[in-house]
Amino acid sequence: MADISTLPSEVAPMLDIKSTIGYYLSQKKKAQQTFGMNKYESLDYGGDFAVLSNEGGTASGPPIKTDHYALILCLRGSSTKTVGQFTFAVQPQTVHLVSPGVMNSFENSSPDLLLYMLLFKREFLDESFISGSVVDNLLELNPDYPPVYSLDANSFNSIKGGLERISEEFDRGAPFHLNIIRLQTLQLLYEMNRACEVCLLGFSKHMNRQYQLTHDFRMLVEENFLTKRTVSEYADLLNISAKHLSESVKRETGESALEIIHRRLLREAQYLLSYSSLSIKEIALHLRFDTASHFSRFFKLKTGLNPSQYGKAIAL
Repeated sequence: MADISTLPSEVAPMLDIKSTIGYYLSQKKKAQQTFGMNKYESLDYGGDFAVLSNEGGTASGPPIKTDHYALILCLRGSSTKTVGQFTFAVQPQTVHLVSPGVMNSFENSSPDLLLYMLLFKREFLDESFISGSVVDNLLELNPDYPPVYSLDANSFNSIKGGLERISEEFDRGAPFHLNIIRLQTLQLLYEMNRACEVCLLGFSKHMNRQYQLTHDFRMLVEENFLTKRTVSEYADLLNISAKHLSESVKRETGESALEIIHRRLLREAQYLLSYSSLSIKEIALHLRFDTASHFSRFFKLKTGLNPSQYGKAIAL
């Protein structure tokens, strides 16, 4: 088998805004577009931001990494979102932020799910007349908490109204509209950070040693899943016994620690099968499986499909 050092360090591309929109858009039946850009007609827009709804989107999608931020407001319905090591419910009157380069996916979307979304690159805000350090602080998330925040009625209406004003400004295309949209985006980020502060104050009251241990374990899995596959290895990093780690994680999440390790590995495999040009053998090598057959057995056990079948299903 080829040496792993022969594989490129970035084995799959990050999606740009156009690719992100296009990939999750169902082409089977065009849906009415009631908010933002028309995804069926505006995908040739080459800008570094987009404002749109999820109308016409698919109910689930494989893991992706993007080169842009996504600020997402839920108006109705529900979905399950995984961002990095966090899995959380997307529910009405919540907002969440996905950062560039962070693996994310969604599933179990209800038929009535309605999201307003603002996609933007960091560079888009460089001409906003606000210092870069201030912008960076607005975009910096606390890594100890899931990036989803519940909103009171005032905050929800403020963010919803802000997204609607951005959409209207883009549609008008009047002079200075991009500068106005940049300032409106910053206002949304301030509103989100205000909600974030309130949420985290409440969240911290419910933290305990078990939560913190589980969080630390998830962070370690995110950093080491390619090289460490056993609960014992993570227990050693945390200076506790494997039994204590397993029991704590099970009580906190309802899942076994090994399931969490395997799910992170599976998400990476799905990402590579969906977006990289690597062969199954090369993906198995990248993921440190002994053989391609071992990788295929693992993948089929978790998904019911072998890697080739999964790749074909994604391409449909």
